[in-house]
Amino acid sequence: MYPIRGSEAYDEGESGVNMIPSVSRQIAFVQYDDQSSSMTVQYHTGFKASYTNVKQDEYLLIFASVNRYDSLMRLTENRYMEGQNPTK
Repeated sequence: MYPIRGSEAYDEGESGVNMIPSVSRQIAFVQYDDQSSSMTVQYHTGFKASYTNVKQDEYLLIFASVNRYDSLMRLTENRYMEGQNPTK
């Protein structure tokens, strides 16, 4: 697991799961599993949305972005428009 706190990442094992915490006031964290190419968005309300077939490069763009929320919204909007509705 490679959680990212602030602007630093650290290794917590070999699960292939990465996390970006505190994306916005509404979103608690975004998690990516590179083994299944899936991304989960965890909201502060407890709601989770999962997206499949997300490329690792797409996820890493969110992490590298100055505005992570906007980058995440662009990615998820594109997924929705492509007919990949999130699983709840």
